[in-house]
Amino acid sequence: MFENIASNRRKTVLIIILFIAFITAFGFAIGYYLDYRFGISSGYSIIVMIFAFILAVILSFGSYYYSDKIVLQITGARQVSKEEQPRLYYMVEGLSMAAGLPMPKIYVLEEPGMNAFATGRNPSNSVVALTRGLINNLDDNELKGVIAHELSHIKNYDILLGAIIIVLVGMVTIISNIIFRSFIFGGGRRSSSKSTGGGIFNIIFLVIGLALIILSPIIAMIIRLAVSRQREYLADSNGALITRYPAGLANALKKINIYSEVKKANNATEHMFIASPFGKETKSFFSGLFNTHPPVSERIKRLEHMSLQIGIKSDEEIMADMRHIK
Repeated sequence: MFENIASNRRKTVLIIILFIAFITAFGFAIGYYLDYRFGISSGYSIIVMIFAFILAVILSFGSYYYSDKIVLQITGARQVSKEEQPRLYYMVEGLSMAAGLPMPKIYVLEEPGMNAFATGRNPSNSVVALTRGLINNLDDNELKGVIAHELSHIKNYDILLGAIIIVLVGMVTIISNIIFRSFIFGGGRRSSSKSTGGGIFNIIFLVIGLALIILSPIIAMIIRLAVSRQREYLADSNGALITRYPAGLANALKKINIYSEVKKANNATEHMFIASPFGKETKSFFSGLFNTHPPVSERIKRLEHMSLQIGIKSDEEIMADMRHIK
């Protein structure tokens, strides 16, 4: 566990450093382009680079301190009190004590699909968010299994890495789009005396901008995959140890696998959920290669092995529980 925590902290620092380097290099490229195209002093590229560096540092620190709030805003989650959700509150409180963690804040997503995620920068500033469908359709043992899984993410510092990835990857994509559009719509505003050289230079930057647009989603996906699929297996195992009842999470995953869709989820937040929030029917060309979650069937199989088949519900029992869900 301690090795995993250290690994997540290293990855977080590395991603922030790469982000700052990327934005700084971007700033230098913009300044160099402006120097050449508009005949500005050659020192302008250095000025823009310094400005980009300062901006990147501010964004990085902002993502560290406010990434959880951004995630909650994106998903539309709402904080609930003990009076509103006493069943949920006492489960989270008891499991937090068993895990040796301070109690996280509890948020609810008003979604019929069954899913959950945790976020925050550390265990003292953490959040567990669950959909309404999850709360209403899981029994106590199953709900405890899901909560324990999310608490394991908090304990392992998966939450910090996951939340920062959402903000920084999003910023890289937005900046790439802005730069590319500026090359497209600003390219013909001035005819340079260096007509031939300027034209070639513009084409080169246009190609670079286009490459960034094409590569940004791939870069974003690669960074998200830094949050290894193995973290889900680890959280499943640690969650089962917290509850001392692996069958609870196994049965919960069987239900979640039937209806896990979260309408307000997107590609940036997908990796944070306990299961893919796009549902079973959503497939992409590279779904097997770039899936942020391991197969639910494999996760269930591992938990069933841990439980020695004690308490595991059959498919018929699961379907009977789920008959009222559309």
